[in-house]
Amino acid sequence: MKNRHGGTELSLRLYLNSARRPRTPDGSAGEWAGFADGTTGIELEAENWPPLLWWALFGRADLREARIADTEDVGTVEHAELLSQWGDATYPYLVTDQSAALARLRARRPGLAGRLGARYGSVYEEFAALAEARFGPYVLLRTAALAGDDGVRPQFERTLADLERLDAGGAVADGGPVDGLIVDFHRWRQTDPVWLLSGAGVGDAWPSAALRERLAAGAGRRKSGRGGAWSRLLR
Repeated sequence: MKNRHGGTELSLRLYLNSARRPRTPDGSAGEWAGFADGTTGIELEAENWPPLLWWALFGRADLREARIADTEDVGTVEHAELLSQWGDATYPYLVTDQSAALARLRARRPGLAGRLGARYGSVYEEFAALAEARFGPYVLLRTAALAGDDGVRPQFERTLADLERLDAGGAVADGGPVDGLIVDFHRWRQTDPVWLLSGAGVGDAWPSAALRERLAAGAGRRKSGRGGAWSRLLR
């Protein structure tokens, strides 16, 4: 199964996009060609599982389902192959409007940024500024790489429910999914803190040069899923 940038879904590349519609593009309507034409705004990528700050944008009401076959446009060989393999099987993904995403980031900041530590709070702040400036009118988390795993939707629901505890001034559950993401961040934060918390942008889209300089001790690079180019995370 191929992803939208030519890699295999086995690489588990996930994407956070600025989107024009409150849903993922529909391959049965031929919408992927327009989505990939360079007019969709910013795109970030991550590996294996959404990073913490991506989760912070969404709630359980934002969970949607899309048909696996429709990750490719109808009329293509890829669409026909996916339809033959998966039929009408679906996978979960997340989408919300920009204003709701920003409201969640603000509400959840005390419960998340404080646990990241003072040095890394700037990542939260700059990610929120990026979401306000570059993600809209909708924010789309594309998770087709996780298609076929029946455990994904329940885990999405648990993670989002855990985050919603913060919206009313509560705390995430000890040992819960969000707590696990934070613990993992602290375990590996000396590698690529920006990558771990928020993924990477293509070229200089994310993070900013100023943020790279502040976190220069965590210098690293990650290979971008777009066209095989290298995305610089930190210098």
